[in-house]
Amino acid sequence: MDLLYFLIYFTIGSCTIIYMFLRKIYSYWEKRGVLHVKPSFFLGNCQEFGKTKSIGQILREYYNKYKGLAKYIGFYLFLRRSLLVIDFDLIKNVLIKDFEYFTSRGMYYNERNDPLSANVVYLQGEKWRKSRNELNPCFTSGKLKHMFPLAVDVSNQLIKVIKQQQLSTPNEDFEIHSLINRYIIDVAGSIGFGLNCNSLKNPNAEFKIMVHESFKPPHNIITFSFMSIFPDLSRKLGITYYSNNVQKFFLRISNEMVKFREQTEVQRNDMMNLLIELKNSDKIERLSMNQIATHAFTLLTGGVETNTSAMSFCLYELALNQDVQDKARAEINKVLTRYEEELTYEGMNEMKYLQQVFNENLRLHSVFSLTTRVCTKDYAIPNTNHVIEKDTLVIVPIDAIYHDPEIYPNPEQFDPERFSADEVKKRHPMANLGFGEGPRICVGKRFGTMQIMIGLVMLLRNYRIMPTSKTCVPMQYKLNKLVTEAKDGIYLKLVKI
Repeated sequence: MDLLYFLIYFTIGSCTIIYMFLRKIYSYWEKRGVLHVKPSFFLGNCQEFGKTKSIGQILREYYNKYKGLAKYIGFYLFLRRSLLVIDFDLIKNVLIKDFEYFTSRGMYYNERNDPLSANVVYLQGEKWRKSRNELNPCFTSGKLKHMFPLAVDVSNQLIKVIKQQQLSTPNEDFEIHSLINRYIIDVAGSIGFGLNCNSLKNPNAEFKIMVHESFKPPHNIITFSFMSIFPDLSRKLGITYYSNNVQKFFLRISNEMVKFREQTEVQRNDMMNLLIELKNSDKIERLSMNQIATHAFTLLTGGVETNTSAMSFCLYELALNQDVQDKARAEINKVLTRYEEELTYEGMNEMKYLQQVFNENLRLHSVFSLTTRVCTKDYAIPNTNHVIEKDTLVIVPIDAIYHDPEIYPNPEQFDPERFSADEVKKRHPMANLGFGEGPRICVGKRFGTMQIMIGLVMLLRNYRIMPTSKTCVPMQYKLNKLVTEAKDGIYLKLVKI
């Protein structure tokens, strides 16, 4: 009986403690007089996430409901207190003007147990600044120009694989997301790690398998929330972001490539070569082997899923909008004629309409529906009595802004003319946040754009992109993904020109 009483009291006590803890979390905005919606325990304001709505749809509803009524509202991202910012000027303060208060993204990392997580996307403070300064030289126009032929080589492999598949199965539709994913992985592997990943030819290539494993969520929502709310305790407990298999694989291949390059003195115009130069430089603090692996790995974590989705949706829209496709192809052919049919870095940069197509696609199918910052020191919101306290997550609803009819009329219509130079000037600068903005803007923005543009050029000059009976119209999205992805794949037909 004593044991039974103990278990009863322990259970009651534990439940009471949990209840009081959650009640304290979910009364935060009410106590501070900030407009908010009553949350649900554990799920906060995300009760429908993964069931009937994506996080983008949830934020869009809140944005549409409170736009014009408030500049910001209190929001609970599961267990995390957050501030959803609606006013563009306040968004500009957070991302740019008052960046010193919002230097962190609020991402968890564990440098000791999981060195790959200590990358420029997740780090904060001085560690982030150092990492960013190390990577910035890798993405200058001059460096990208040198990397450009490596990406073109992979795009040529993409065309060869398509031809081979059409010969073996001539009437079969292409599942575009899978095909483009292999192309993006091969470009990132070639430029980041100096490897011929071969996933275009072999979908079961080891590199591709390990890349996919790195994107599998290792924890449930509760654990993720715990890591986010209690990062220091999580590090002491040894909680890692990536699995041991992922860590061992990418650390190993990085070490092997560095040793091979240094022993053979092989030079290659890729990111690995630049990182090895930083490792052996006398001008700056030298990179460690783990830091080299982490920087190269950033090219994957920051680009594979996002660039795959961006390019796949772009091909989808080109298939549904043949007039846009014709205009883009005409521009491509015109530019290539000037460069004797060779795709060059300079030629790519002259394809302004194709860039508009790409930007409009990012608007209509936002790869990330939100961007986040964490307040690192108390910030008094201008012209209000409210303060964003330290450790509060700030959410900027990118997808909601992109679908605001007052900013982008007929937002569900695909119209690249929205991104002509004249139209862009008419809008608030915070109305276009596809890659983020401010000091923490995506470090690989130009690299990601380059590999997608190359792929689009090679496909459009060789094929007409067509919808099929299996093409989903309108598009349906997976509800439980933070990176926007088609629910049932993207099936298209590629007709040889």
